[in-house]
Amino acid sequence: MRLDHVERGLENLQRDFPLQARISNEPELIQRTHTQILRFWIVRSNPPSAQHFPEAALRRLIALDAVVSSVEGLGAYPFSAKETSIRVAHGKHRPTFAMCAVDALAIPLFWKSLVRLESRCHACGADIELDLGPCVDSPCAVDAPLVFMHFLNRQTRTEHPACSGLCTAIYFLCPDCARNLTDTVYTVQEAQCIGQMFFAFQTTLLQAFPERQENWS
Repeated sequence: MRLDHVERGLENLQRDFPLQARISNEPELIQRTHTQILRFWIVRSNPPSAQHFPEAALRRLIALDAVVSSVEGLGAYPFSAKETSIRVAHGKHRPTFAMCAVDALAIPLFWKSLVRLESRCHACGADIELDLGPCVDSPCAVDAPLVFMHFLNRQTRTEHPACSGLCTAIYFLCPDCARNLTDTVYTVQEAQCIGQMFFAFQTTLLQAFPERQENWS
């Protein structure tokens, strides 16, 4: 693993999408609501509806681009309420969709289990299937997919929420299509490491706001 490459990738991702900085600066109600939405995803593997959460807190989370509201329900990075090209499945969870390739690689951290990831090469459309656990030190096959991360200019970052801007430029490539790319391509291990470090603050919040009896029925 190229640690300097991982560090630069994480710095660029946090610059383009400062999710941790946004949430960390919010009062407890906002952080707690964000954690409740995320826990719903982890436990049920499907999007919650807005009615379960305080309206003012939810509006703030949407304004921060920490939560994405749609007719399908509430998305919460890394989980997408809308169907995407990246599907993540596990025997104990309903299949769900990830916002982008790096988000998909972070989901095993939340589920604490092995997952089956299904996507396709963004360039040639070849099917991609990957069995992935929460540890980043597992060996990868020679023909494993790679992750392309194209970071955005400042104007593009501010014009669109991450799910419809930055996330569309972070995707899987097959080895053949990634052959001539260098600085913007990461191995699965490297990208998973970036994803886990990016979302580490959420696991801290989940511990800070323990599970309680929620009115989710």
